[in-house]
Amino acid sequence: MSDIDVQLELIQWVRLGVLVLCFGGAAWLDHKTRRVSNDWWWGWAKPTLFLLVLELLILEAGWMIWLTASAVVAFASTALIGVPDINDIRKGSKLDIIVTVWYFLSGVGLVMGAMEYVPVIMDYFDPSVVIDSDSVTTKAALLWGQMVLMGVVLLFFEMAWRFRMLHGGADAKAMMLATLLLPSWAGAAFPLYADESAMSTSMPPALSLLIWAGLAFLVLPLIMLVRNAGSGDLMPVSMSWHASKMALSDIPNHHVWLLEEVTDKPDGTRGVTRRMRPVRGSRAETEIEQVLDELAEAGVERAWVTAKHPFLLFVFPAILPLTLFGDPIVWILSFL
Repeated sequence: MSDIDVQLELIQWVRLGVLVLCFGGAAWLDHKTRRVSNDWWWGWAKPTLFLLVLELLILEAGWMIWLTASAVVAFASTALIGVPDINDIRKGSKLDIIVTVWYFLSGVGLVMGAMEYVPVIMDYFDPSVVIDSDSVTTKAALLWGQMVLMGVVLLFFEMAWRFRMLHGGADAKAMMLATLLLPSWAGAAFPLYADESAMSTSMPPALSLLIWAGLAFLVLPLIMLVRNAGSGDLMPVSMSWHASKMALSDIPNHHVWLLEEVTDKPDGTRGVTRRMRPVRGSRAETEIEQVLDELAEAGVERAWVTAKHPFLLFVFPAILPLTLFGDPIVWILSFL
């Protein structure tokens, strides 16, 4: 193993450590306060960018690769600082002017890199073309392509947030930071239980992390069933697999959705009704105190609620299977 390989492997392990510390703290904050401030992401963005710069220095990246990486970072920065405002630029806002110049120069590098490296990348993946994969030009082209792919993954998370696939801004920022921290599997000694052939077809690490976090949701119903069985609240099963009962006095102090309320029934009487899932804007959300009083008057002591599970609570433990097994899709396809 060459000195460069050793250095890159060390960087990847440090990146993984930063990811664990950052996401562990973010998951705790999201669980306790349901909010992760921008200051938290700003703080962890510093070691993230330092490690990216260090990797590019070790690989002796050219100026077009540097500017392409800068374009990727510029796009990610909009999640924290927004985009420059034309009116502020006209008023002479130094910050908006500096950011605009940064975007412009990064865009120039991206375009120039595309003109230089796209033909090389196309030849590299064309089986009919013989190309030296160890040449300086080919390595530079693949490194530029890695930067571009990182930008594509960032765009995916941006769109996922805008289309409500990721419901919280903290979730989107977390996945963007993961993209910058783990841009690829190159140089990493993990996953620990995957061979080279599997890694060649793996998705970018941040997407793999997202899928592992999604798979963790499949375990939640089993946990809820066991928990409710232990407390004697297993029936009806239609509720116990995703909700739990909580004392009315405890509900306002917890991050939960109330699933029961007193309503008018079709036969003209009033009684307690429950729903499978919460409805945004319902009385159980906007008039929670009044709904709880009505339930108490109806003789209800404990009502069905479903917890507002922060997504980061599932992303953080997903780092472990990511480190051990890598891309879950590769493993699923290997079994099929």
